Amino acid sequence: MIKMSRLASAAASMMIIASLLATPVSAATASKDNYFEGLDPTQNVSSLNIENYYADYDSITFRSKTGAATELYVSGNSIGVNTSVGTAMTINVTNERNNIVATSGGGRSGSFSFDTGDNIEVNELYYIMFVVTQDGIQCRYDDIAVTKKADGNLTFVKSMCYDFNVDRCSELWTDAQSLQECLEPQNDVECDSPVVIQTAQRITQGCTNDWEKVYAIYSYMVDEFSYDFVQIEDTYTTYQDDASTLIMRKIAICEGLGNTFTALCRAVDVPAAVSFGIGADVSDLMLSNAYNGDEGCNHAWAVCCIDGTWYHMDPTWDCGNAYEGNAWDDGSVTSGSSSYNWYLLPLEYFSMTHKICDADTYHGRPESGEAGDAHYEITRDGTITISGSGTLQLPYGCNGFRTVVFTDDCTIDTIADSCFADCDIITSVVLPDTVTTIEDYAFNTCEDLEYIYLPDGLQNIGVSAFDYCDELAYVYVPDSIVRVDTWAFDDCPRAIISIPSGCDLEEEDYYIPPYRIIERGR
Repeated sequence: MIKMSRLASAAASMMIIASLLATPVSAATASKDNYFEGLDPTQNVSSLNIENYYADYDSITFRSKTGAATELYVSGNSIGVNTSVGTAMTINVTNERNNIVATSGGGRSGSFSFDTGDNIEVNELYYIMFVVTQDGIQCRYDDIAVTKKADGNLTFVKSMCYDFNVDRCSELWTDAQSLQECLEPQNDVECDSPVVIQTAQRITQGCTNDWEKVYAIYSYMVDEFSYDFVQIEDTYTTYQDDASTLIMRKIAICEGLGNTFTALCRAVDVPAAVSFGIGADVSDLMLSNAYNGDEGCNHAWAVCCIDGTWYHMDPTWDCGNAYEGNAWDDGSVTSGSSSYNWYLLPLEYFSMTHKICDADTYHGRPESGEAGDAHYEITRDGTITISGSGTLQLPYGCNGFRTVVFTDDCTIDTIADSCFADCDIITSVVLPDTVTTIEDYAFNTCEDLEYIYLPDGLQNIGVSAFDYCDELAYVYVPDSIVRVDTWAFDDCPRAIISIPSGCDLEEEDYYIPPYRIIERGR
């Protein structure tokens, strides 16, 4: 059996995109590996029915580093720009064969519009390439989908995941309490660390508002950090992805870049959060439902709130430097050109290449429903309350919580396959005494999980049940255990595991074994 490293495969996919997006071409196709065996949400892929994806917006607003707006719009048969800061602008409209069918020419400054003529056919998909210089920074926005309706009017075409993203971004609230939560320290986002605070203050010295602070921090990230090619290939080494460590090393993959950017923003009182989801080629999110139903995250980025509005940004895709070599301490940095093509983006454009599955916020998205044989309810404070009996199976993608509570009368006996997988911000779980089985991948990639109580009477722990729980500190496996399956506690480098005599963790096959395994008498 071959074990898939989610971290390595996902980061590799993202760097394929990032390396190509550093050049002036459309987004590259990303491969996708799913680390849950048997889960294949890409089946039954259907072609795009373009009429179902006419956008309910007729303009997309991009922001400069100072917050100045440049609005790209469609009206009638025309494409236009409203801006007070845009210069050196070019708009090209291309078809699927990449042939230019309409253009504004080059070098335009200020607001303008142009008629696309008869070159755009009804319900045929076209792409706008928009190049603009704002406040001295050139940005290139590729693959903005557009078509013509039967009435002869142009319309933007929204990404297949746009409505999904709108729903998931509903947790990015702007009330005072929620914004305050996005200024507090979290695991790997230690905005209270002296190293983070001093760095943030140094970077933003002289900045007079949040626009200037965020731009200074983002420039620091994309100019001084390098993407870690070594880490995406290395499955035998534990890598730190906390902001304090990475500020000193300046080498990271996507999650580390998101953690560091977020921590630096919070350290200077700018609300920010790390966001997780899927980074993909435009054709995957515009032309097929390849990622519909898929919440197996393969990428991370960041969001920040300026003047009451949340903006999306992807420092990985704008980072130009690369770290390559044979090991974490045996490599070299190759310098490249950074960009700002993925900076302060509106959701309409960001959704064309990013599916947003979750932001690591303290609060939760209120929801409730059936969970296998049990029932769950998530409240605004990020608490999930579980009741009922039998098998607990949370819906796929249900991870918007940080505290897990089982009611006193809860008598579940099984934690199902992948039930809590990728619940990044839960820190401790006390299972009911009635639980006898924890199935495969049940807590896989719960990266903040520090403590799990395994009840007396537990008999089975499945494949990779706690794999990639790299903050796990201590686990007591009860005497009742019958079987601990392959890689159950792999990639848990801090964990001390106490097991009864005769229990075999098969740790000799682990990629990264626990810190210590204690065998005790039964």
